[in-house]
Amino acid sequence: MQKPDQSIVKSAARTLEIFEYFDEVRRPAHIQDVAVALGYPHSSTAALLRSLAELGYLEFSADDKTYFPSIRVSLLGHWVGEDILPLRRVQEQMRDIAEQTRMTVVLGAAGGGYCQYVRVIEGTTPIRYHVKAGTRRCLARSTLGRVLLAMEAPTLRTQLIVESLAVWDGDETPPSPDDIARDVAQVAARRHAFNTGLVNENAAMLAIPLEVGPSARPLALGLAAPKDLFRGRRHELLQIMRRALGSLGAAGQRPAQKTA
Repeated sequence: MQKPDQSIVKSAARTLEIFEYFDEVRRPAHIQDVAVALGYPHSSTAALLRSLAELGYLEFSADDKTYFPSIRVSLLGHWVGEDILPLRRVQEQMRDIAEQTRMTVVLGAAGGGYCQYVRVIEGTTPIRYHVKAGTRRCLARSTLGRVLLAMEAPTLRTQLIVESLAVWDGDETPPSPDDIARDVAQVAARRHAFNTGLVNENAAMLAIPLEVGPSARPLALGLAAPKDLFRGRRHELLQIMRRALGSLGAAGQRPAQKTA
């Protein structure tokens, strides 16, 4: 199990998780709604929401005692540029995929040997596994991570595999770098990855690469659900994902970077 990073300031993490909560529910919320959803004490949740309202990042309705992100929040990040990372469109397509499959949809990015779950839309199947945005998994031990590795040139994969094994987060003995490299090469050839039991023995994930532009960081998109729900449906689910993503779902390696 991955240990929490002790260097993370709790109030900073909770602030960002609150904004991610509003991004998911898309409606005003009471203090208790936020506290229960995120597992925070009521008192500290109330203090944090009031502080964010005082700073202008949340709006408070005296009529029904609810909080909601302000226009100040909606303006943050616009400087990044939709031409580099059109996340609005990606998130719309993720919601479309979630509606069609009822499975949990996860957007992942690589960094420091890990795959981080950047955005999560929870599934609506009767049995499902909770996946939290911000979670990090070892690249080599993650279905999304192996897709991200497959998007890189073979020479860079070797270096990234070594980095991922250095942060291996499983109780089991890690596979050899050569075994991982062979699996990643197969993922690159078939343009998707499917694994069961990597983190939870009863869960499975199907993932594909996501290219959003030559200058954007590589991303991967995955469907997570109990493994029985994938039986006999993998081709159908792949087609749903690729149709919804359209041109953003084009698979393959990233363009080679130019050198001086």
